[in-house]
Amino acid sequence: MNQDAPSPIGQPAQRVTASRARRSRAYRNARDEYALIRELRKINPIAAHLRERRFELGLTQEQVADAAGTSHTAISRLENGTHMPQLTTLRRIAAVLDEDLLLCFQRTEDGQLERAFAAVLT
Repeated sequence: MNQDAPSPIGQPAQRVTASRARRSRAYRNARDEYALIRELRKINPIAAHLRERRFELGLTQEQVADAAGTSHTAISRLENGTHMPQLTTLRRIAAVLDEDLLLCFQRTEDGQLERAFAAVLT
């Protein structure tokens, strides 16, 4: 898609988003956060998902850590993709983010991908 192509209202989309970014700090912050999340998704999809969900809920790392019974540094390392917590900690974090944690077992049989999911219970 040509970035200079007009948007449905007649202005190039790139110009519209740049204008909006100049006017709105919240828009700039969200744009920058989602850019970081897209890059993180390339190297650690779990970290990217947790960071994106926390951002969507408007929670700080400190709030998630307190509610999950872990440290702020553990949440920070997890979201940076440098740490993978124990399954019980990850389950508590998922609960704080109002999500269920699922395990997936995967194999290929006769050229067909088979997956089995199971919820991680308390």
